[in-house]
Amino acid sequence: MSLRWKIVLLVITSVVIAALTCGVVVRQSAARAEGERQRANATEQLNQAVTVYADTGVLALNTMIDDPDLPADARESALRGQSVTTLSSADDQDYMWAAAPIQVGSHTAVISVRQSTAESERLLAGIDRAVLLGMLGSALLIGGIATFAAGQISRRLTVGAQAARRIAHGETTDRVSDVIDYGNDEVADFALAVDFAVERLTEKIESEQRFTADLAHEMRTPLTGLVNAANLLEEESRPAELVKERVTRMQVLVEDLLEVSRLDAGRAETMMGPISVDASMHSLMTTLEGSGTLAGHPVDIAYGAGDTRIVTDQRRFERIITNLLVNAVKHGADPIEVETRPDAVVIRDSGPGYPPDIVATGPTRFVSAGGGGMGLGLVIAQGQARLLGMTIEFANGPNGGAHTTVRFPQAPAPEVPAG
Repeated sequence: MSLRWKIVLLVITSVVIAALTCGVVVRQSAARAEGERQRANATEQLNQAVTVYADTGVLALNTMIDDPDLPADARESALRGQSVTTLSSADDQDYMWAAAPIQVGSHTAVISVRQSTAESERLLAGIDRAVLLGMLGSALLIGGIATFAAGQISRRLTVGAQAARRIAHGETTDRVSDVIDYGNDEVADFALAVDFAVERLTEKIESEQRFTADLAHEMRTPLTGLVNAANLLEEESRPAELVKERVTRMQVLVEDLLEVSRLDAGRAETMMGPISVDASMHSLMTTLEGSGTLAGHPVDIAYGAGDTRIVTDQRRFERIITNLLVNAVKHGADPIEVETRPDAVVIRDSGPGYPPDIVATGPTRFVSAGGGGMGLGLVIAQGQARLLGMTIEFANGPNGGAHTTVRFPQAPAPEVPAG
């Protein structure tokens, strides 16, 4: 249920409870007052009848002596010398009785009078209808006002949420407070707080991107000299091998940093063209196994894409798959499996799987899945996929292991010629 209808329901419930409470209080007060009025009328009528009977010996004002319908408790009280009033039913109707002792000859009798309560019941029924109609009318009126007011709040929150989503997708020039166009309330304060948070986060991200780009460029120049010097080492010794290995790893790291900075800045260019998924994957796996990129780990691949062809940048597509496989080799465990499908490429390993933060929000630079390294491989793979219109889904299998799915962009539906 949306916030709008929760507010409306709360307001209508409050109105109904308040109306019912007031109605019950009014109804009880009216019933008490009406009961007292009927008792007073019955008692007055009985007193007048007793006076007439004492003076004339004639029963008047609908009184009776020893009425058989008189309730037994009222009769007993009257015989003990008390004047009483009581409410009881007779002939399927409610009556207010008044009774008193009276001397008839040599014995004491009971003189009584009864009055129908139908008029009072109609009055109370009218009060009940008025309370019900008032409650319904108030609920409709206040509910309508609450719907309008809550709708305004809901609309502002909805457009604010839409702006926040655009910001999350890269439209950092949007501001939530700009779309919430009026008001000086909690919603406006929340929008300003979101805008402030976005500004701080944007500054932090831009600072991180500048640091990545500056670091990569500053390291590239001295690294070029190191690479050239390492290539001049001809002796076959363990120190020389270590130097070449470390220089190569540093060169890869700098290239990764440069690639990340290009993706951040939006300067990455693509060369799109149709490729066969299975053929491209077969060629890539042959290259990776021959170059030692997989460090001797066997990879089982199942080709299931058939004749599927996609329009993409083959070099960047192969970079995505390579980074994911290297990540599986470094942080996963054998067996490593690759499956091609008409709509995706799936890579599975038997390691500990992705940590919860990567599954929930995706990879973050400078944080790797295994807790070591710079964690740029997955970041670059995700950036390349986004550039090509693909999506990467990071998940863990039911029995452990990382499951990574690279989904291809959906092909546009073919146009049907008119006519």
